[in-house]
Amino acid sequence: MSETTIFIVGVIVFAITIYGAVMAGGIALTRAEIEQNPRRERGFADEDLKKRFPFRGRY
Repeated sequence: MSETTIFIVGVIVFAITIYGAVMAGGIALTRAEIEQNPRRERGFADEDLKKRFPFRGRY
């Protein structure tokens, strides 16, 4: 293999590794936040679900 090919493969492996670490960290932090926050743990109230979304953009 040429040096360029080895470099490109290394960059791809590095990017996948970093992406995986960031995703795993985000999932772990989200799980911890849900477990520690009693409001999120119970779910949402029916009145919260019926409220209108505040975004007033046009499509």
